[in-house]
Amino acid sequence: MNYQDIRYKQEDANGFFATLNKRVNEHFKERNLTKKATTYGKLKAFFFLSVYIGLVAAIYTANGNVATLLIAFAILGFWQICCALILGHEGVHESFSNSKKVNRIMSYAFDLIGSSGYLWGLRHIHSHHPYPMVPGQDVDIHQTGMLTFVPMEEPKKMFKYQHIYSPFLYLFYTVQVVLRRDFVDFFSSQIGHKIVKHKRSKFIELFIAKTIYITYALVLPLILSGVYWGWVLLGFLIMHMMESITAAIALFPAHIHEHSVFPLPDENGMMQDTWAEHQLRVTTDFGTRWRIVGFFFGGINYHAVHHLFPGVCHVHFNDIQKILIKTCDEFNIQHNVEPYLYKAMISHVKLLKKNGLSTNNIHHLAEIV
Repeated sequence: MNYQDIRYKQEDANGFFATLNKRVNEHFKERNLTKKATTYGKLKAFFFLSVYIGLVAAIYTANGNVATLLIAFAILGFWQICCALILGHEGVHESFSNSKKVNRIMSYAFDLIGSSGYLWGLRHIHSHHPYPMVPGQDVDIHQTGMLTFVPMEEPKKMFKYQHIYSPFLYLFYTVQVVLRRDFVDFFSSQIGHKIVKHKRSKFIELFIAKTIYITYALVLPLILSGVYWGWVLLGFLIMHMMESITAAIALFPAHIHEHSVFPLPDENGMMQDTWAEHQLRVTTDFGTRWRIVGFFFGGINYHAVHHLFPGVCHVHFNDIQKILIKTCDEFNIQHNVEPYLYKAMISHVKLLKKNGLSTNNIHHLAEIV
């Protein structure tokens, strides 16, 4: 179905989201707060970027010490995702600053870690956020030929074991983003439901950014670290493995878990829920038991809040979630929460196991898992 045909139910003037939006606006107005990054948010961004630079410097100055090099590479892999979420994600959503220029600079955090802020924004803003979890529309739920998140009538036989081999695939997630997916997206005329025609300047920008990344993340360590080239290559691989696992932990539990739903529009293109109700139905807050999860992951674990208020900086999410919970209770609308991060990851694996089987077997599996 063409994406222009898809519509959400219209909400009443005094409905759930109108009430929630009013309360959130009052929250900011009464406290004279900006919806963008506060002083704390700006200092946090500076801190994460500074540590990032320090880790790269540690690699360059390893002075032949293999342990220093490998440890710095490993921590850098984790830190890259933190920076992508705290800086890049905010920039793409223009939620860090009221200045478009500042937000654009922040979005280059994706380019800093080898991806493309421009392409990530196209996938995220024009595909995932408008139609999260809608098959054929949300590009994030459609994986390579080796995994399926979406239930299938007759999945490949290998999918029966995807819950076992998926962790090994996840280890190389960012490598394929850097070396393959960005180029596939760029040379495609379509990303999700959006027809795109990239400017030539964007191709030049992509090529320059990839060159800079390979130079500072691999070539310069080979030249400056004083460590045998084989150890440097191993460190680079370890960095990407840490980065990939961190990305999987930070991104997948919000939507992809054992209770996930994949709503489709009816024959007239009408979704069964309003836009806000749909966001809540397909989104889960996770790992909120400990504030440190949100600290490192840029509040992405307050995912329902993020989907409802994508233009608001993550430093406000904890307060907004309290307003959301109260409003959901009043309107008898379900708000999905898994407070514990480890349980959220277990639930993700259960979805892989369930959807690796044919839909004819899913009901039986639910009874025995």
